Amino acid sequence: MTTLYCACCGQPFRRSSPRGPAPLYCSRDCRRQIEVRRRVWASLRAAERTAAAPLTPVVPAGAGSFHRVEIVWERASA
Repeated sequence: MTTLYCACCGQPFRRSSPRGPAPLYCSRDCRRQIEVRRRVWASLRAAERTAAAPLTPVVPAGAGSFHRVEIVWERASA
């Protein structure tokens, strides 16, 4: 059997069964620790996204209404 290294704590461990995908963690405690970390990371990312996005568009005071400007391109003759 091959020696694997835990993705949580980095300790080497042996695979208990050759069947199925290789395990990432050496113990149930490491699996739980990573689940907790993922939840915290996800909540932090969500909080960063909501903090970074402005709630209302910012328009300078006295700017008035904006109108759409269409640009007409003309071909220059040589």
